[in-house]
Amino acid sequence: MIANLSLRHNTEIITTPKKIKRLNRYVSGINKLLHTNFISDDWLARKLWQPHNVTDRDIVICNDWQFKRSFQPTIIKNFSGKKVLLVRNLVDPQFMRSIEGVFDKVYSFDKQQCEAFGMDYLHQFFPYGVDDAARLYSQIAVPGNAAKCFFLGRDKGRTAAIESIAQKLRDVNCVVDFHIVKDNDTQGISEYHIDEGLSYDENIEKSINSSILADINKEGQTGITLRVLEAIFFNKKLITSNSEIKSQDFYRPENIFVIGQDNLDDLKSFINTETVAVPREILHQYSPDYMLEKITADVNGASPAHT
Repeated sequence: MIANLSLRHNTEIITTPKKIKRLNRYVSGINKLLHTNFISDDWLARKLWQPHNVTDRDIVICNDWQFKRSFQPTIIKNFSGKKVLLVRNLVDPQFMRSIEGVFDKVYSFDKQQCEAFGMDYLHQFFPYGVDDAARLYSQIAVPGNAAKCFFLGRDKGRTAAIESIAQKLRDVNCVVDFHIVKDNDTQGISEYHIDEGLSYDENIEKSINSSILADINKEGQTGITLRVLEAIFFNKKLITSNSEIKSQDFYRPENIFVIGQDNLDDLKSFINTETVAVPREILHQYSPDYMLEKITADVNGASPAHT
């Protein structure tokens, strides 16, 4: 994603050099031995940022799962520009207390979570821009006519619901390509269980070469998932349990079947109906380009660009 963005925007990935990682381990080891935080690692973070000539208009963007890793909190705190956190997962009050005062902006892709914790709402965004996704599709797509539905996700107690959908699809002669990654919530045995997830490249290849994608949310999740965005960017049918999706600007009844709202008797006709391409201007709003434009506008006070 960053490689594609860097072709159109002034962006780069900041990595921690091995030397600084090694020095940080020494500092942590000494503090652990002394049972204190006597030696600060702030100087290491400042050393990391020094070659980048950071100004107050520069922006560092971090994901929630990255922020807690190793040396990351110190690196973020010592950045002299604007600090932005993207919360991709459902978090709790303890997490919110841990980031208090660190970031200039905190975004979530889940509207309910934004309301609960006072975060700013941001559309989930696809890792590929509109043209990037079109090029990727043309490189990977293999011609095929059979209806095939793809699902990949962790169990999270959803096996029974996923198996039920699989059977409904089989009943209307749709090929089922489901992969449920076993986790701590897994009970019993399913023909769809796998021990390890697929790589993202494998996931994308299966999405592109399926006619239908399945999006089964865990309870309490209302945000737009990457699976939904794969469907709209690659012009695929979508079967989802997300009841909020009908309010989205990309919703088209020809493209999206909502479990619990749409009639299962209509599943076969839904599968056999042609998809309707989502307009480019709507897709752009779910692209990494728009994400960058919006965040830059929010923190530096300019209007997001449009295409």
